[in-house]
Amino acid sequence: MAIEGLTEEQIQAAAESVQVHKFGGSSLADAFCYRRVARIVTEYAGASDVVVVSAAGDTTNRILAILRASQQAGDTATILLDQLESFQQGLISELLSGELEQQLLALSKEDFARFRRFVAGEETITGDAELLSYGELWSARLLAALLRKQGTRAEHIDARDFLRAEDAPEPIIQEPESRAELLRRVAPFPGTRFIVTGFIARGLNNESLTLGRNGSDYSATLVGSLLNVKQVTIWKDVAGVYSADPRKIERVVSLPSLDWAEAEELARLGSPVLHPRTFQPVNRERMVISVRSSLKVENQQTRIGQFEHTEPRGKVFTSLSEVVLFKVELNDKALVDKLNELDLEPLFAWTEPENHQQYLVFHQNHLEYISRWLEQIDVGNTVTQIRGYSMVALVGNRIQETDQYTTFKLQLGEQKVRRFGLGENGNSAIAILEQQLDSRLLNRLHSQLFNYRRSLGVLVLGRGNIGTAWLELFKQQRDRINQMMDVRVIGIANSKRLWLDYSGVELSDWTSNFDRLARPYVLTELLRELPNAPYDELVILDLTDAKPVAQLYPSLFANGLHIISANKRAGSAEESLYREIRTIQHEYKREWLYNTTVGAGLPLNYAINDLRGQGDEIRSISGIFSGTMSWLFENFNAETKFSDLVAEAKQRGYSEPDPREDLSCQDLVRKLLILAREIGLNLDWEDINVNSLVPEHLQNISAEQFMQRLNELDEPMDAMLQEAAKDGKVPRLLASFSVTDEKRVKAQIGIEYIPEGDMLANLIPGENIFVIYTDWYSEMPLVISGPGAGKHVTAGGVQSDLNQLLARLSAAT
Repeated sequence: MAIEGLTEEQIQAAAESVQVHKFGGSSLADAFCYRRVARIVTEYAGASDVVVVSAAGDTTNRILAILRASQQAGDTATILLDQLESFQQGLISELLSGELEQQLLALSKEDFARFRRFVAGEETITGDAELLSYGELWSARLLAALLRKQGTRAEHIDARDFLRAEDAPEPIIQEPESRAELLRRVAPFPGTRFIVTGFIARGLNNESLTLGRNGSDYSATLVGSLLNVKQVTIWKDVAGVYSADPRKIERVVSLPSLDWAEAEELARLGSPVLHPRTFQPVNRERMVISVRSSLKVENQQTRIGQFEHTEPRGKVFTSLSEVVLFKVELNDKALVDKLNELDLEPLFAWTEPENHQQYLVFHQNHLEYISRWLEQIDVGNTVTQIRGYSMVALVGNRIQETDQYTTFKLQLGEQKVRRFGLGENGNSAIAILEQQLDSRLLNRLHSQLFNYRRSLGVLVLGRGNIGTAWLELFKQQRDRINQMMDVRVIGIANSKRLWLDYSGVELSDWTSNFDRLARPYVLTELLRELPNAPYDELVILDLTDAKPVAQLYPSLFANGLHIISANKRAGSAEESLYREIRTIQHEYKREWLYNTTVGAGLPLNYAINDLRGQGDEIRSISGIFSGTMSWLFENFNAETKFSDLVAEAKQRGYSEPDPREDLSCQDLVRKLLILAREIGLNLDWEDINVNSLVPEHLQNISAEQFMQRLNELDEPMDAMLQEAAKDGKVPRLLASFSVTDEKRVKAQIGIEYIPEGDMLANLIPGENIFVIYTDWYSEMPLVISGPGAGKHVTAGGVQSDLNQLLARLSAAT
């Protein structure tokens, strides 16, 4: 193919090295979205790739509203125009600066000055397409400028400069001329990312044309076809194609691939992912269309192409809540001939020869077009419109050969099926129902058709000692865990950086991968993205001690996430926040497991819940709840200074970074609150009597100063030790609460003197002990003891919580 001004090498290089990427209006809705798209273009598009863009957000609808308002009296059009100008120029000012900002603002002012002349009747602009084309032009100019600001070679191209078309209901592209013009623009400039306007073309009389509904997707494959590229990536707000519409079906499966026939049949049957025109220009032997998520680039993509040796399999369950039937009397042969010329393929059609009737089923969106067409040909009483029908369909390669086809037909046996049959190409089974669709029916049909293992995505917050130990434990137990459910770690985060991969992070060398791949993140922004991850369920492992994370628990639940927590801040939060957390948790039916917040890996919460589940009433819980304080007091004696033990505990990592968190009993208060609330008691911070071990004069100094003045603890602690020894006792830091018959609660934390032979005085350093009295354990208490701290036992407790979650989720299906 010779093109004047270009060598064959340049043309071939463009075909081999260039790919096309397309971003729709929702991907460019605001400045944040523009920055995200710029990052995707920089990191996921090649240096010479072409990017096709739509108008930002709802810009096209705004322009249409201005055009309608300009035909009416009043100043509505001017008001709408002011709002649009503010929006567009606000994007420029927020994203650009300096000379680039001034250049684009100047161009924008010229464009809006022309709009104003049109609205005022001072300039005649023929056809809506000329003004509608500005939306795409503004997007292309702005994205190219943003990329240049960030140091990327980028230019924008107005598609009207190369794309020639004959005006028609669906413009007819002049391919040879358009291909030559595009190649002249792109091929001589390798290493430049060109941003091209979608949706628009230039007519043979030099007028602006629009390419119709979903014109930008069509533009992308059209540009790809003209350049003869191997791949077009369409970036959407969903992660490819699913086994059903995730807005209608609760548990969907993302599909790695579809062949052309399957994708075209799915589009024909009204799937919102791709429009049928998108496939028209495609070279099916060479090109692949990839559908990916611009919100979660790490997600699995769906590749649409020509795949050999595809097995018969149903892949997508689709539905339309309302379709329209047209009953045609076959006695009118002239009408039948005209219907065969209708330039609109029905979703489904069948003939009933015994009644001399044919039935044609159309999408509700086509009703107005068909009604006008029927009025023009004056059909009289030979065509009857019938409403109140719906459609469900199963799409897949050679669908009739699958077990799913039989299942689908059997499951529909209880429904009001007007007609069941195969699509014309054999890649779909279609049922027309004389009834409304409801979510229960759709979900039941989907679950019967796609019998798959449910999946759980795990996001780990906190990559310290506990997080590291749990990840190692998960690697060891992964095969066993995955027998229950497909469980994958999709992200690891510390307070500032996040490594996220929706296909599952590679754990074999995760520490170095984290250093290489983790990026800055904001948890509140991540929350907007996580619910669309391709998993049936999501859980956050909160292995931090962060209060800001605990404050987000209501949002985590509201966004559909379960929580496994080693963080005590939520369970011990102020009563108002705690009640909000519980209310949102129950409203959204999420699970919250937190056994490690008290007793590390000890099965304390499970024991309490078992007792209550059996009908027992817990009267009191007391004991030594802190592994740190247990270690300090079991090692404290007349030969050892208390201050030296505190310093050693900090050095070994036994204590909090500021040991006053332990010595002031704040950590114990949190644990006591969690336990009390676990059995349904209304307890808050001010209800607990606390005797701190930190003297008042050491409470408000810096942590560094406190460590320098540790020896000031020795005198009061030695006096305490000596006083206890007079009666053959030792000091121990105990926490307790008890419940009276009137449901009144007494809670306290402080030093008590314990006989030297008592079990509370003879623990292994670091051991916790919980003494539980109940109605049934009133004479002899239930005692639970063991290591109360340590990364491995705590990681084991987290894993136990995860096993509990998997069991509950499995039981709920």
